[in-house]
Amino acid sequence: MDFEYGEKKPDTDGTAAPKILIVDDEEVNRVILDILLSKKNFITLSAASGEECIQKAEEEAPDLILLDIMMPVMDGFRTCEILKANPRTREIPVIFLSTLADSRNKATGIEIGGVDYLSKPFDGAELMARLRLHLTLRSQKKQLRRHTEILEETVRERTRELSRAERALRHSYEQQGILNHLLQLSLKDQSLEEILQQCLESILKISWLRLQHRGCIFLAGRRDGTLQRVAHQPCSDAIRAALSEKTGIGISLCPQKACIADIHASSDFPSDLTQHQMHILVPVWSRSRPLALLCLHLENTQALSPEKKNFLTSIAGTLMQIILHRQAEEQARHNLLHDSLTGLPNRTFLIQRLKTESLAAKETPESCFGLALLSLDHFRNFNESFGFSLGDGIIHATAEKLLEEKGSDYEVWHLGADTFALLFSRLKNRETAIRSTEKILEGIRIPFSVKGHLLHLTASAGIAFSDFSYKKSSEILRDADTAIHQARILGRDRLMVFTPKMHEKARGAMETLMDLRQAMEKDELILFYQPIIHVDSGKVTGVEALIRWKHPHRGMVSPAEFIPIAEETGLILSMGKWILKKACTDIKAFNALYPNNPLTLSVNLSSKEFANTTLFEQIRQTLTETGFPPERLKLEITESVVMGNAEAAVITLSKLKEINVRISIDDFGTGYSSLSYLHRFPADSLKIDRSFIRRMHLGGENMEIVRTIVTLGKALHMEITAEGVETAEELAMVKELDCPCVQGFYFARPMPLEELKTSRFFHPLLKG
Repeated sequence: MDFEYGEKKPDTDGTAAPKILIVDDEEVNRVILDILLSKKNFITLSAASGEECIQKAEEEAPDLILLDIMMPVMDGFRTCEILKANPRTREIPVIFLSTLADSRNKATGIEIGGVDYLSKPFDGAELMARLRLHLTLRSQKKQLRRHTEILEETVRERTRELSRAERALRHSYEQQGILNHLLQLSLKDQSLEEILQQCLESILKISWLRLQHRGCIFLAGRRDGTLQRVAHQPCSDAIRAALSEKTGIGISLCPQKACIADIHASSDFPSDLTQHQMHILVPVWSRSRPLALLCLHLENTQALSPEKKNFLTSIAGTLMQIILHRQAEEQARHNLLHDSLTGLPNRTFLIQRLKTESLAAKETPESCFGLALLSLDHFRNFNESFGFSLGDGIIHATAEKLLEEKGSDYEVWHLGADTFALLFSRLKNRETAIRSTEKILEGIRIPFSVKGHLLHLTASAGIAFSDFSYKKSSEILRDADTAIHQARILGRDRLMVFTPKMHEKARGAMETLMDLRQAMEKDELILFYQPIIHVDSGKVTGVEALIRWKHPHRGMVSPAEFIPIAEETGLILSMGKWILKKACTDIKAFNALYPNNPLTLSVNLSSKEFANTTLFEQIRQTLTETGFPPERLKLEITESVVMGNAEAAVITLSKLKEINVRISIDDFGTGYSSLSYLHRFPADSLKIDRSFIRRMHLGGENMEIVRTIVTLGKALHMEITAEGVETAEELAMVKELDCPCVQGFYFARPMPLEELKTSRFFHPLLKG
């Protein structure tokens, strides 16, 4: 075995060569190691057993132990355990040398305290490298312990110094009394400037400091650090010139590390600044931020004693506490009245402001003020689908939009979540506020990008004016909220102006909500089905499931009355789940009666349902439970819902397509369509909105719009259905445009399942 791989003196923490204890019951192994280590300037000790190793380790205190494992009486593992249990030997590094090369023995050696493990036969170079490594580590550990002891002694000495300083401070009763007096001044209900003025006057009255009755306190700006004089007693022209109302010169004279800076003669400063009198500057710092500068004039040119300098430093510390405390109070007041996300004033501030506006409106009856509330439509869906990060980004971007549009006639407030307020003061004309609010809604409709998402948003708004007989200023906030609620019920994306009748509608809506909850519990909801007809054959190709409510006292309640309330309150989620399961069950049974003419089932999805993260699993589970064929289920989603977040829509729709569910874009042509996204949407069909069908008879562009939609759908290989066909004239025009499918009252109104079975469309086909 060649050991001559290069000489290098081991790294140790002393001048003597390291001592290595070799432990092996085989003499030949001890001899080989002794020769190898001696050549490398190591001092070697030998032990033939575990017992001898323990004895020599205590007596000789070697720097490292090379320990064999397989030895009689006491093996290497037990020997190591005893060494590590002994306070006198536990710190000695142990490297195991053994023919036992399996990982389990290596792990055991490390677990009981060994620093390394080498298998026999070993490589000499590797052994030397590991020896040096562990000797170096031990040396560094010793050095670290010594440094730690030095640091601990330093800390103890500093503690003793602090104790001496504390005792000296306790002995200085007068100084402490002055500092307490300054702190008591800060408790007064006064501005920071007034408090600092009184502090300056108190400091100048300290007789033993031998100060002239002249001086200033400069307060540093919180943003740029420039100094502004906030307190003063008559001072020299030189001081006023060197430290003007706003300047950064005081900070340059007093660097961060200085507690007291004497101003010496310099060509940069007026000559009388250093003639005949002594000026001292006491900087006030908080960590690395300059807070203030105290400028004083001594009666003579004698240098300040250490005691006086220390006391002025204490004064600076007290001023720091006063300033920070007052600034923290101001910041807390600001935070209390402002929204942290947008920086806009919040609801608490608005309530206070409404009181002021109410008083002003009473004094000037010829004018009024208006309050508009604005809420983003379906904002909750974005939070639920993409998390609060995107939601916060939307709120911040909306606030910026409102501020960009903001004129001099209103102020912007953020009341929380997605709700903003616009306060119009001293209005001569209500139309001014209405036009401004409508302009804002138009601006929100313009698509914009947030965090890489192209968003198509709308907002609902409600506005109330102060010319009603309000007893409390907050009542206008209630009425604006009532108006915005009415805007949501009527379909969102609109402005509603409050009228007293809205209170009655609000009460009616609340009663409807309570009845609707009971209706869901008592199975008062039923499904109607409206046929979808193939124009050429006249056959029914599918039906659309439509929810109806049979109220025990009011009879049939219009969906237009309860669906918006269900969407607003979130009841639509449980309602939609029931609709899907009930419709799948009904139409599966229906198709079993007419196997030669199986129908496609169309079910509408609301915006809340589409944004629900469990939508896909819910649909898949319903299809599994009912056994309804997924290829015969067509989910209808309005264009505005899909385009609300097009990227997310692509993902959701693609997952549904993977299980063969069909997708239909409902009310097509009424929203912000993007052809690029429409091409990416895995949609199977388009439904032309009934508003376009109704205007076809007017000709011109009305007819061309429908023709364009039909052409577009065919180009994208989509089925086209004309919705809302009610007359023979409309049917003829739809045929002329080669629209394959129609739906509307001309053929059939929505009907219960039993009526559908006996209708003219299916009765002739009934078997049996």
